[in-house]
Amino acid sequence: MILDTTDRLNNYRSALPGLDKAMFAHQKRGVELAEALRAQGYEVRDKSYDTREDNQRKFEEHFHTVDVMICLEGEEIIHVCPAQDLQAGESLPEGQDGRKLLGGPRGLPLRLKAGHFAAFFPGEAHMVAGHVGGQQGPVHKLVVKVDLSRDINPACPCDADCVRHGSCSECVVWHRQPNNSLPSCLREKGKLLIERALKNQG
Repeated sequence: MILDTTDRLNNYRSALPGLDKAMFAHQKRGVELAEALRAQGYEVRDKSYDTREDNQRKFEEHFHTVDVMICLEGEEIIHVCPAQDLQAGESLPEGQDGRKLLGGPRGLPLRLKAGHFAAFFPGEAHMVAGHVGGQQGPVHKLVVKVDLSRDINPACPCDADCVRHGSCSECVVWHRQPNNSLPSCLREKGKLLIERALKNQG
C-alpha cells in the first residue's frame, strides 16, 4: 500500500511503471491527467460519489491489479487490511479482476483527500467511501487500474531464477516484505546511499 501526494507519483515508477510519464505530461505539458494516464495504456475510471454509512460499504481485493486512487475533490476514509482476515464474497461483475469480501470496517483507516493518492496491491483488501468526521461528503477521484501482468521488463538485470523475473511491480512488492533484501537492480544504489549516510555522520 502506498499513500502520498499526487505530485510525487513519479517517485514510484519502479512499482507503478508509466505513471511518472503521465505525470510529466500532465505537469509539464498541461495534458489532462486522465488523458495522460490513458495515453500510457491504463484503464482509468472517473468516479464521483458520496461517502456512505459503514453498513453500506464492502471490502474488495484484486488478484493481478493495483488500484491507484487519485483524489481530485473531497475526502474519504478507506479501510485497509489483509484479505485473509476477511471472508470471501462474490466475484466482481463482468469478469473484472478480484472479488468482494465480507466483514465490517477493520484494519488501518486511511484518510484520502484531494491532492493525494493511494495504491492498493494484490492481497490488500480495501473498503472505500467512509465518512470523514462522521459526516457525509462528496468524493471525486480517478481510479487507475495497473495490470501487473503487463509489467515485463526484458532488460531485467537480476540473474536469480525467480518467478517474478522481469515483473518489476511484483518484485518490488515481494522485496518490501520484512526480512527481504533489496531487489538486485537497487542494491548498488542502496550501497551508495548507505555510504553517503555514514560519511555524513562522520
